[in-house]
Amino acid sequence: MLAFSRCMRAHGVPAFPDPDAQGNFPSFRAGVSKQASGAAGRVCKHLLPNGGAGTPQQRQQKFAFALKVARCLRAHGYPTFPDPAASGQQIPPGIDTQSSQFQSAESNCEKQGRKALGLP
Repeated sequence: MLAFSRCMRAHGVPAFPDPDAQGNFPSFRAGVSKQASGAAGRVCKHLLPNGGAGTPQQRQQKFAFALKVARCLRAHGYPTFPDPAASGQQIPPGIDTQSSQFQSAESNCEKQGRKALGLP
């Protein structure tokens, strides 16, 4: 897990934290775009147990979170935002994920999703 943290920092996410004693990563704001942190995650995921796939329970929790965020985004000005899919999701044309409006809505929806699921 520590190697993953180091890899993330080396690949453009300088504030990525080290894991705690249980191997969990604390919640943090990357300070870089989701695209940059996602790219670093794809490069480094081989350093995670099971290639970062997680347990079935972790995958289900991640899916439930992504579904809550998608529903929230649709309710807050992005009616065509898709539900998550196992193969990833394609953002429809016309949604500028780099706009401050989208970034703000996404951040708020992620907070609501974490709270609704009891996540940190």
